[in-house]
Amino acid sequence: MMTVFRQTLLCLLLLWLPVSWAAEPGWMRSPDNDHASVRLRADTSAGGETRLLLDVKLEDGWKTYWRSPGEGGVAPAIAWKEEMPAVDWFWPTPARFEVANITTQGYHDKVTFPMVVRGRAPATLSGVLTLSTCSNVCLLTDFPFSVTPTAQDPTFAHDYAQAMGQIPLASGLTDALSAGARAGELVVEAHRAGGWTAPGLYLDAVDDADFGMPQIHVEGETLRATVPVHDGWGEGAPDLRGKSVTLVLADNGVAQESRLAIGEAPVVENASLPLWQVVLMALLGGLILNLMPCVLPVLGMKLGSILLVEEKSRRQVRRQFLASVAGI
Repeated sequence: MMTVFRQTLLCLLLLWLPVSWAAEPGWMRSPDNDHASVRLRADTSAGGETRLLLDVKLEDGWKTYWRSPGEGGVAPAIAWKEEMPAVDWFWPTPARFEVANITTQGYHDKVTFPMVVRGRAPATLSGVLTLSTCSNVCLLTDFPFSVTPTAQDPTFAHDYAQAMGQIPLASGLTDALSAGARAGELVVEAHRAGGWTAPGLYLDAVDDADFGMPQIHVEGETLRATVPVHDGWGEGAPDLRGKSVTLVLADNGVAQESRLAIGEAPVVENASLPLWQVVLMALLGGLILNLMPCVLPVLGMKLGSILLVEEKSRRQVRRQFLASVAGI
């Protein structure tokens, strides 16, 4: 009897799990990827304009990507079933990930992408969302969807405003901003009154160029970021001078997106030490060398060769000592 009860309870639990998942309206999961859930909502209450929200939830340790993933990854994309007018896709400020010297830009935990349809949208929006999610492995998953815009969702306006609050602003973070290129590097300089707390720099892709991990140096109100540049094969860096780059600079919850013309970065001059420091370091190195096991016994042999030889004048002995000291 107890066995029958346990089997019945197990069956009820198995039936309950999908019901609990379905209790969250609109969320989709793929049988090929149980690490991500997605939801697409559409609204027409803002003066007839069609707005969309794409929600993505990821399990711990999983991430998806920004519009420019970096040195690896694939950005989310939608293939619409019907012919659509232009759709503006807004991208929240990303985070940076580095694994095995590969730097990528994206999101973890959860992220919401707001969108706006520029023009008359179909009555029903259908398509396929392609989402790349990565942990120690990467999965490229398709999520077919069909959603009808509605003006009856009371929470949509709040969620949309909250999502747009995560989108970088066009200004307001920096007082001055510039970008320059030199051999193998992109240099971004920014000035901010009040200084910097924990800045982050995220770069859009530029033709034939991959960007590595930025090295950020802050001195007072000035930020200087040096970004390694190489081609898609990790070899020689393309010449970025005269091109444009779109970047997001973030600090302490505020982010700014800017498009900059890339000029000439200042050449780094090799710092040279004063002569007296070079001589002092050489002298110290020589003294340390004389304490090495292969050199120290030779000093005793040299001393013995001088002291044990008879019929040498004091002048000759002094000369040999001076020669030995000079060599040391």
